[in-house]
Amino acid sequence: MWCEDCRSWFPVEDGFLDFLTGPLAYREERNVFWKRRVADLTPLALSHSPSGDVESEAAGEGAAQALQQQNHFDWYASNKEQRYSDYEATPFWRAADRIAFEPWKAELRERMRPDQWLLDVGCAQGRSTFHMMDLDLNVVGFDISRECVREAARRYRERRFRARASFLVADGSAFPVLDATVDYVLVYGVLHHLADPGGTCREIGRVLKPAGVYFGQENNDTVFRAAFELAQKLWPIWHEEAGPEATISSDRVAGWLKGGGFHVSARTSVFVPPHVINWMSEATGFRILSSVDRVMTGVPWLRANGGLVIFEARR
Repeated sequence: MWCEDCRSWFPVEDGFLDFLTGPLAYREERNVFWKRRVADLTPLALSHSPSGDVESEAAGEGAAQALQQQNHFDWYASNKEQRYSDYEATPFWRAADRIAFEPWKAELRERMRPDQWLLDVGCAQGRSTFHMMDLDLNVVGFDISRECVREAARRYRERRFRARASFLVADGSAFPVLDATVDYVLVYGVLHHLADPGGTCREIGRVLKPAGVYFGQENNDTVFRAAFELAQKLWPIWHEEAGPEATISSDRVAGWLKGGGFHVSARTSVFVPPHVINWMSEATGFRILSSVDRVMTGVPWLRANGGLVIFEARR
């Protein structure tokens, strides 16, 4: 894929488009792509090093943070300690994901039409995307990690889904999407990885259509956070690489979306340590988490202190 004006080009391989520029571009992979297809590319008046040298939104202050996240998730896609798919499959996250996604999907089933589009920002290896794939939607998932996106595209090819999906490698600070073109944006546990989550929220507002909905989940700014961090130090159960805002409240999200005409509603979840839930089956963990959520969110001074905050922002 290339631009007729600036002659930047972007490789399409293994079922996905690599749309990164500047310091985030995978130069070695693009060199290999060029060498393998030089006979096809040179007649198009394309040069050897185009898109990798174009300035990107991440090329300023957030470049180091973006590269750190890219390297982390490339490693997490496949390693000997714990792959991201292993992390996704732990009893805790299987249960916590159900708590978030089941109400969202119920709402989408009432609202959706086959011509609607959902954008999954920071899709990783499809962890969030594939929760939506039994819906009659058009889905675009993107992530900064080429290795994660490669896995997402492979998983999509190997199974049959109701949704129609495409995957690409792109930067969460500047979506490669036109203004007001998507009906839903899903950002699941991603903002706390970013150098400028407020800028990403502005991008969400830019690409959503009128009456569009942003579905999100993040690490909550809770009084129990210190206890969780201590448990993770003593007995780490996953590999976290958070950005400068490791916890995010619903008020912060509402502030970032201010001016975009959004109404933000939020609930918190997970009042039981993830380490405890991981000793259980997914079904038992789901029942325990759901039951404790109902009890704790009924207590005024506790309801906002679950470990995760789940929110919807509607125009």
